[in-house]
Amino acid sequence: MSVGLRYHFLIFGTQHSNAFLSMISPDKSIQIKLKALLAAWITIIFGTSALFTLTNPITFKTYSNNVFLNFFISTWEIADEIGPIVKISIIIIFAILVSISTNVIKYPQNSIYLVNAVLAILSVVIVLGLLPKAYSRGFGIGLTGIRFDHQTLPIYLIGSALGGLVYSYSLKRQNRKLTHI
Repeated sequence: MSVGLRYHFLIFGTQHSNAFLSMISPDKSIQIKLKALLAAWITIIFGTSALFTLTNPITFKTYSNNVFLNFFISTWEIADEIGPIVKISIIIIFAILVSISTNVIKYPQNSIYLVNAVLAILSVVIVLGLLPKAYSRGFGIGLTGIRFDHQTLPIYLIGSALGGLVYSYSLKRQNRKLTHI
């Protein structure tokens, strides 16, 4: 077994990979999953930042009188303020949880959206609960001073659930594109 193939099985598992994935090269399968992880990461970070901008649970600087311009700039600024350790921790934990779930847990294929949404929520809750304040710049305790703040926690949970849904959708869409080529 090649190193790349062993890496694929170790990191991403095989049980719930689409049957089509088993027929394509391991490199293509890894590319598909990495693209889906990137989409999930962008959604978790920037989606949560957009939710913060929309709900405004804490006071943010206004950049422009134009509502749309202010929305995009504020979203970018909030996401940019989140520390790199937070960003990396969330996606690494999510990737590990997805890998474990595909290798260990047997669940119906039609529940993949729910499972990945829950795994994304769990990854954010783990980071919120365990990452020290010194590394939590712009996130959780580093943003509000409270680890599980009642005003921001629902936003983190919704943003992370959206990230899990985007991960599932991205996997299915990329696999569908490959089957129609």
